[in-house]
Amino acid sequence: MKFTIAYTLLFVYVIAAILFWGYSLNKQSVALYNLEKEKIELLLLAGKHIEYKTELHKITDAKIRRTKQYLGEGSTFILIILLTAGIVYFAYYRQRSLAKLQKNFMLSITHELKTPIAGIRLNMQTLEKRKLDEATQQKLILSSISETHRLNDLCNNILASTQLESAKQAIYTEEVILNELILNIVQEMKQRFPSCLVNTNIMTDQFKIQGDSSLWKLVISNLLENARKYSDSSETPIEIELYKNNQSTYLLVKDQGIGIPENEKEKIFDKFYRIGNENTRASRGTGLGLFIVKKIVSLYKYDISVKNNSPKGSIFEVVFT
Repeated sequence: MKFTIAYTLLFVYVIAAILFWGYSLNKQSVALYNLEKEKIELLLLAGKHIEYKTELHKITDAKIRRTKQYLGEGSTFILIILLTAGIVYFAYYRQRSLAKLQKNFMLSITHELKTPIAGIRLNMQTLEKRKLDEATQQKLILSSISETHRLNDLCNNILASTQLESAKQAIYTEEVILNELILNIVQEMKQRFPSCLVNTNIMTDQFKIQGDSSLWKLVISNLLENARKYSDSSETPIEIELYKNNQSTYLLVKDQGIGIPENEKEKIFDKFYRIGNENTRASRGTGLGLFIVKKIVSLYKYDISVKNNSPKGSIFEVVFT
């Protein structure tokens, strides 16, 4: 707020100074014109042989040239100042937004790290201090394994986002059969989250793309995880489809969750960006998942978009052309 006020005052002062000096120079130009005109008239009264109209035309042209010069230079200065001021303010606003996103990221990453660690520690302490039946022990062990998977996913996303941010070219290391990759990831997700309902509609023909299977695994798992987090309940199914239409192949991940406001649909692919306030948000996350998805899809020169599902929720669509 203080920066904005000081910046606005400085901007207004600079513009006012340019206008003032422009006005002063033009005023001096008019005064010079009047003096030169009086000089011509005095020379005529003194009997000097001069062409009045010619001389008057000369000093009038000089006055017009000076006026155009002042207007041209003044307009150029003002334009440069406006552009510079806009760039500076945009950079400040962007830096401020990034600082806010980073703050939210630190809040969320702290929570994301501490929660599974605390859960694993509690499970281990319970197993150490108490004599439990085999079924309870197995339950605690499975819970700990699930939390380690969560930590592993978090670390993978952090590492991937760091590596992808500076990546300029896609990685082509192998042939990826997307049908099989989707089904494997869905199976893993069902094992980790038994209450999560995932319906698949995958075309039978193999769909192959050149790329890196670990990167495309991140794309699919992050889209499914995003759908799971923002679904209203475990009773609401997530749908994943892979089908071909004309010359293009489409990958769709649908949820029936809270949906995404129109003004947020472009921002959700930004790094660290998450909808809502970090202190009041119920869903977990770091704001890296969709950033990674967008980055990978763009690196391979495919398209991704988000639109509204019916009656509610969101549809993420990847188009392979």
